Amino acid sequence: MKVLIQSLGEVPATIELALEKEKPDITYIICSDYQMKDVASAAGYKKPNEEVIKKAAEKTGTKVVFQICDTLEPRSISEAIGKVVKQIKPDDDVAINYTGGTAGVKLLLGATAVVLSRILPIRIIYSVRYKGGIEVFKDQTEELRDIFKQLYEFF
Repeated sequence: MKVLIQSLGEVPATIELALEKEKPDITYIICSDYQMKDVASAAGYKKPNEEVIKKAAEKTGTKVVFQICDTLEPRSISEAIGKVVKQIKPDDDVAINYTGGTAGVKLLLGATAVVLSRILPIRIIYSVRYKGGIEVFKDQTEELRDIFKQLYEFF
């Protein structure tokens, strides 16, 4: 199964882009209840993030699972990520998009991705789309592995 794990900030654009590019069977979204229900009107959206994401997922045939947590509390974020990671099967094709969300979610999801990449063949995705037309979608797995390896050696 093709699995995409992502985090939601206040604007769903990074998730929409990753869904379009990856077309996963299932995507897990780490977010708060507020982020899911918020309308990103400053970015031109007119519907709540949950509806926007579900519509984008419908276009790619993707099942969406929102994993709600307190995105300002590291322990809550960690528990949410743990619940998602427990769903991964050894033969799944897994990508983790660590781009969106609060600083804590980005940090913990990115670190989880790097650690998992040492034991599973996952990809770590950077996905950004701005209203002005800027779009970046990169597989940063090797680069991040190298950086973390250097950090391990440094300490």
